[in-house]
Amino acid sequence: MPFITQELPTLARFRRVSPSMSIVLLGLCADVIIALLKFSAARESGGSALFAEGVHSVLDALTEVILLYGLAAARRPANRDFQFGYGRAAFFWNLVAAMLILAVGAGFAFREGWHQYVSPQPLGPTSTSFLVLLLSFLIDSGFAVITCRKVVRASSDHNLFRYLKRSRDGATMTVLFTSFASLAGIVVAALGMVMSVRFGFPAADGVASLAIASMMAATALLLANESRSLIIGASASPEIEQSVLRATAEVPEVRAANGLFSVRIGPEHLLVSISVAFRADLTTEEIERAVIAVEGRVKHHVPQVSLVLIKPQSESRFREVQAKRGW
Repeated sequence: MPFITQELPTLARFRRVSPSMSIVLLGLCADVIIALLKFSAARESGGSALFAEGVHSVLDALTEVILLYGLAAARRPANRDFQFGYGRAAFFWNLVAAMLILAVGAGFAFREGWHQYVSPQPLGPTSTSFLVLLLSFLIDSGFAVITCRKVVRASSDHNLFRYLKRSRDGATMTVLFTSFASLAGIVVAALGMVMSVRFGFPAADGVASLAIASMMAATALLLANESRSLIIGASASPEIEQSVLRATAEVPEVRAANGLFSVRIGPEHLLVSISVAFRADLTTEEIERAVIAVEGRVKHHVPQVSLVLIKPQSESRFREVQAKRGW
């Protein structure tokens, strides 16, 4: 199986392909500001839901610090011990961030909410709290809009959901999902305060905090499952695989692009192993040139592909092997 020797993507190329770093930095700044606002208002009103939301924002900020470290670790160059590079380090740190949200954020919000629900205490002045929640909602909304626009610009077909599905960009997904969870948490906290103050039902503030804990736990589990699949070695989407096969088949020396294996070796980097049936009349030198042509065409049409393996194989042999695999 000829191996296409090539250098892993440079830092400049990584920045062009993925918007992750700028998105995480922007989210970190937004969450620090929001956390300070929420804690100031929670201290005045004594609301458990608002305090849980402050913890939520602190956890989001810590999560983004972890994601930044993961992205930096993933950019280390390949070496003798890690010949495919350190790209999967980002997946591991995404998992750590999700577990932090689940264990600390959801756990703390649940404890505060349960205490307020079992032993409800009336809230103090809430005018500042409502103002802070409004400001937090506006900041989070603005950040979510900016993030979505960055992702859409980075997508080749300018589609947010297709980009997230195809790229499996864990850092961007984590920031985006936690941002949406934060927006929902702000709405829930506001409803809890309204029920507590306007209708004389202080236990509603505890219920709101419990709801926030549930949303944080659900978000963390969703992100953890995504990170788990990437760490194990998730393959590329069917659309990307078909693009690779089409690009391979365009090379004149290729009789058929039988199929391929793919695995993610980084947030925006793929390794593909392609089964190729070359024309029978080719010499060894012509096959070598064809292999180089396949590599260049694949990387041109599918920039996420960083490493390429070519396996010369007849169509009948490929079908035989596939039948034994059963998928």
